[in-house]
Amino acid sequence: AHRNQSVPPHYVGGMPITDTAIHEIDIVRWLFDQEITAAQVLKPRKTSRAKADLQDPLIVLMEMADGALVDVEVFVNLPYGYDIRCEVVCEVGTVALGDGSLVVLRKDGFRSDHVPDNFQERFERAYDTEFQEWVDSVVAGQATGPSSWDGYAATAVADACLAALDSGARVPVQMRQRPAFYAPAGLRTPVGARR
Repeated sequence: AHRNQSVPPHYVGGMPITDTAIHEIDIVRWLFDQEITAAQVLKPRKTSRAKADLQDPLIVLMEMADGALVDVEVFVNLPYGYDIRCEVVCEVGTVALGDGSLVVLRKDGFRSDHVPDNFQERFERAYDTEFQEWVDSVVAGQATGPSSWDGYAATAVADACLAALDSGARVPVQMRQRPAFYAPAGLRTPVGARR
């Protein structure tokens, strides 16, 4: 899930795909170590907080090369905070992304923790790590992190999502064959990650 408190006035039309879900598109390719082959976008009942020219929320369904399905909720007018969630449901268990909270209050049968207001607060440490690893890679003369192929692939998936948003249909992802000079998908190590 990708949930924002609000979005600026210029955030309209397909921006829930191209400005928000694009991050999940990229990470899903890395997490599953394969390409996304098709997409469908569902339009649930629109929140009263959304502007007239914005469908909010959306459910983005992505089909992986091996047939696995990924669902991403995009909700950009949800006032409780900036909340990013990820859970992978496997055959024998699940794994979930931690929320990054350092303090959790447990009292009177309830648990509560802080929900960040924005992406800067949520990902401050991750950005610092990413920047430092980029500097280290430049000093070492090594390329790390995503390539232009990863950007192209995410854009191709976003294009399929936009077509699916307009049509309501399942739309195959149209991509060229990966050029040989790009590392195979399995060799990509994103900044901040260790394999």
